[in-house]
Amino acid sequence: MRKTLRVIMLLILLTCLVYADSYLGPKGLLTIPTADVSRQSVAGFGVSFTENKFYANIKATFVENLELGITGANKSPIFGFFKWRLINESPTNPAFALGATGSSFYGVVSQNLGNSGLKGHIGYGNGVYGGFFIGLSYVPYPVTMSVKRIPIPIISFMGEYVDHGNLPDVNSAFNFGTRFQFTKDFSIDLGLLNFKTITLGAALTTTF
Repeated sequence: MRKTLRVIMLLILLTCLVYADSYLGPKGLLTIPTADVSRQSVAGFGVSFTENKFYANIKATFVENLELGITGANKSPIFGFFKWRLINESPTNPAFALGATGSSFYGVVSQNLGNSGLKGHIGYGNGVYGGFFIGLSYVPYPVTMSVKRIPIPIISFMGEYVDHGNLPDVNSAFNFGTRFQFTKDFSIDLGLLNFKTITLGAALTTTF
């Protein structure tokens, strides 16, 4: 019952926030998508704050390898998005996904780089995705630990480069951040966009 109430309250909050195209899109790293897709029958809810703008997204995986949702920011129209993973990752082949936010499309591949906890992502998109993008994520300790019975979240370090070649008035950007996975259903992101803008986000998932 408590879980259901939390989900309902979050949906109400997100409904108030989702108004415009989110440059974060169906968030994978800080601002770029990855080929990772939620498990079937999982819904995700996310919000983030960058400068003076709130972003939000609501998504669900009704069938295997296909995420559907809506995303946006305050004071602008809502946009739908999808991400469809066409190839699953294997030890020798990367995962490959196609997706879109509104009229902006992208393709992206993701691959674990050995057993080091390092994962690479590379893709290309038009519109808000800006052109070529590449990212790395690193999880030094992939299991939850505790110190004196205080749980320590799983920490992921993220870095990305966005070319923005399709956005003539926008410079290319290097973004860095950290994801704190407190439980399998709740995480918080803290990032620095192009060495000058702080972004803060949170995501919650639940099964249905």
